[in-house]
Amino acid sequence: MAFGASSSVFREWNIQMLQVSGTGYTGLDSDTVKVSLHNNSITPDKDAAVASTGFNTGTWTTTNEVTDATNWVSGGRALASKTFTTPATGVCMFDAADLAGGGNVTISNAYGCLVYDDTITAGTVADQGVCFNSFGGAASVTAGTFTIVWSASGIARWSSS
Repeated sequence: MAFGASSSVFREWNIQMLQVSGTGYTGLDSDTVKVSLHNNSITPDKDAAVASTGFNTGTWTTTNEVTDATNWVSGGRALASKTFTTPATGVCMFDAADLAGGGNVTISNAYGCLVYDDTITAGTVADQGVCFNSFGGAASVTAGTFTIVWSASGIARWSSS
């Protein structure tokens, strides 16, 4: 098993968001969206059942999480400056400010991350996963700042074509 080089939006995220009519879902723009770091012992699956997409469920258990005692604690860090844009015809993009662990951080062998909605606490799955992003290999830092620099193409993109 391995994290691999791919990044993807969970199929179930798209399905669940289309079915939320009347359930009071507020959306990624107003919810707390967090990012947890994960090792290479997992094989992310964009087609996983919804119950396996949330933080600390399925492959995204804390057993496979990479943490730091104070700056990248279990459960990850919250995104700031979240935005939705339409950068091209038929394309929607979710983005946020780059995410840095404050202070003196030691992280070893983070291969990717889970982006999840920490406000969802009931229903299909608590802390439902939105997407996962590969770092393309092991990312580590010793006594420094661990920063995720999001792609210019955003954290996640949807296309109607």
